[in-house]
Amino acid sequence: MKHTAYFNLLDALKENGCAICFLIKKTIHKSLDDFLYEQVNDPGVRKEIKESFGFCNRHAWQLQKFGDGFGLSIIYQYLSRLLIDKMDKKIDPKALIKGLLQDKEIRNFQKIQNTCMVCKKEKEVERRYIEVFIENFEDTELQLAFKNSSGLCLPHLLTLLKLCKDIKISAKILKIEAVRIKSIIEELKEFERKHDYRFSKEKFGKEGDSWIRAIEKLIGKESVF
Repeated sequence: MKHTAYFNLLDALKENGCAICFLIKKTIHKSLDDFLYEQVNDPGVRKEIKESFGFCNRHAWQLQKFGDGFGLSIIYQYLSRLLIDKMDKKIDPKALIKGLLQDKEIRNFQKIQNTCMVCKKEKEVERRYIEVFIENFEDTELQLAFKNSSGLCLPHLLTLLKLCKDIKISAKILKIEAVRIKSIIEELKEFERKHDYRFSKEKFGKEGDSWIRAIEKLIGKESVF
């Protein structure tokens, strides 16, 4: 039986760009929305936020863009109070500074991409869908969808190659991706050609956004990495 993740992957392969990036962004957007409207006061979530001392820069600003000042005011008042409690200890400055620098939560904050609850969620989503992709790659429908898609970005392709234990599957995926990358190179060459003053009157075709697709192909969708 095929599970929901399989069909989500098939649908994502119909979208522009890397399917894994698309699924991560979609899942994380819902996760952030759920957090703001349902989990701000959840004790388990609050404990996780305390341990990491908040969110990484990228996810904090993603939350800000939801415009829910009330939900975020609760979280950041809580974090600010935690910080001031650490700073207000009645000890000499040297001991205070040492204590802050050695504080477990502050140290977690300094390496926050390893502890941010949303970063962790991203990694879980990434791994789950890449594993579904590998496990079902020989499925005719999935393989055809992949061939007709934009493929995977380089970061997710490399992650897939690390996780895939079947060299035959890895080789097939690389072959498909190589064709796709060569196609982008040809479009980029055409894009450059039409910037030559001799051909500047020619209208752009599908190569018009090839430079944007090339960026995404090599580094993934914005705000995923």
